[in-house]
Amino acid sequence: MSILSNFVKEFKTTYAKKEEVFEKGLVGDIKRIKAALLDPKFMPSSSLEAILDKQIRRARYPMEVAITGQFSAGKSTFLNALLSRNILPTGITPVTSKVNFINYGEEYKLKITYKSGAEEYHSIENIAAFTDQRQKDMDEIKYLTLYAPMDVLKDISFVDTPGLNSQSQSDTDTTKRVLRDVGGIIWLTLIDNAGKQSEAKILEEYLSHFKNKSL
Repeated sequence: MSILSNFVKEFKTTYAKKEEVFEKGLVGDIKRIKAALLDPKFMPSSSLEAILDKQIRRARYPMEVAITGQFSAGKSTFLNALLSRNILPTGITPVTSKVNFINYGEEYKLKITYKSGAEEYHSIENIAAFTDQRQKDMDEIKYLTLYAPMDVLKDISFVDTPGLNSQSQSDTDTTKRVLRDVGGIIWLTLIDNAGKQSEAKILEEYLSHFKNKSL
């Protein structure tokens, strides 16, 4: 083998970029596009990478649908009916102060995720102790994930939110952050609130900020 051939072989081995292999399907297609767009020669922004990562998550995992409405509109009651179990705490006054993700799992269980990044698992019967705003020491909890063995959750993950127009601005802000990221929204209302100006005002605001969502 000539010196030139040896040089070319060594160059390819050392410097040539190996072609990345992507998985089949939509996730692989998005990853392929991501790899092309994030080539340093295009000077990609960090926001572009974040957008592409979000699309990969949406393609890989079930669609997230938020259950929202004004506070105490029956969001947790609706999800309890869907789960066929009275798991989420309910009440006349607002009781949900944390975001609850309802995902598919082989068995019923509850995961608590703290702001520190720590996680711990509990029986679902203990959920009220971690989500009911009437309880104390709630500030350290970031969100909760409830796992349930229901086929519908293989395709759709539900998100129970504190709701809008709450007396707590923190609850309202949390709900708005969730609505920005989910793929769809189910709006619940009490019959007594239907047609009221307060309900119409919130819906109008919703349509202006989240018009790309399914309502």
